[in-house]
Amino acid sequence: MANIINHKEGTPTVFADTTDYSATNSGFTRTDQLDLTSIANNAARESTKADLGALRARLYAVRVGIEYDVSPTAGTTSEFYWSASFSATAAVGNDGDVSGADSAFNASSEDEWKKQLIFLGSLINTADAATTVQYQTVGYFTPPHRYGQVIVVNKSGQAYEGDAVEMFVALVPIIDEIQ
Repeated sequence: MANIINHKEGTPTVFADTTDYSATNSGFTRTDQLDLTSIANNAARESTKADLGALRARLYAVRVGIEYDVSPTAGTTSEFYWSASFSATAAVGNDGDVSGADSAFNASSEDEWKKQLIFLGSLINTADAATTVQYQTVGYFTPPHRYGQVIVVNKSGQAYEGDAVEMFVALVPIIDEIQ
């Protein structure tokens, strides 16, 4: 009898703001800090460093929820990146000059530094603003190291919403199970 390989979802690593985020609409419980409040057009934000575990999934789905203060032009994007690291220490071993803390990412040099990061995907925007959270699975990736952090680059032409209640980036483990 041949074996089959099934895929199941593991427990997500969810980057969101500790002071504002509510899991009511997304269904994801926050695990790591990322404050996406009022991120300006062409600005970027990095999360705290996360630990995906010594034993982790080979593949992760990247699901995001972003809300804009003013309607962006349909077809513009928000970009998502991963800074891999071999170290648990915040400022050690990070790709792309990432600090490992929830903070602005290389202000005025975002487009230069993001080239050293792993591209996770882009949220393709609709022309909707406040009260409409735009959800999308933007891609899949395989983390090369146990540790890392998410970087979000706003290329929408508009600022993000003035609160981070429904904004998040979730890394959902896709686990292979042989039966």
